[in-house]
Amino acid sequence: MKKAIAILGMKCPRCYEDNLYTYSRPLQLRQLHVMPDHCSCCGLSFTQEPGFYTGAMYVSYVLNILFFILFFFTFYIGLHVDGLIFMLTYSVSVLLLSPFLFRYSRTLYIHLFYSYEPRAKELYIKSMALKSQV
Repeated sequence: MKKAIAILGMKCPRCYEDNLYTYSRPLQLRQLHVMPDHCSCCGLSFTQEPGFYTGAMYVSYVLNILFFILFFFTFYIGLHVDGLIFMLTYSVSVLLLSPFLFRYSRTLYIHLFYSYEPRAKELYIKSMALKSQV
């Protein structure tokens, strides 16, 4: 349950505290993809390697297919909307939801690779204290 809340809130996959994105509003399209380099709470690097988030493309594809199936059964099968109107409303809906789908696909993708560590914040603070002593 905590994992689902962290994904919906777009939080760090290790500590579930810090935000994954620098700007919280997904409709600011120029800053849509901007992420901090690392989590300020646990130190997890959000930029593992160049091209890491290319895999989020596949997650986005799956999310779009699920959205299409839901839309199809709701409007075309359930409400018996005409085919052309169905495709037009679906296309407009996907365009409007694309910033959210982009961010959630990235969020889901990074959450696939990291698990929650309850002591991550405490260990990060200790390691930073040791680095400052050196």
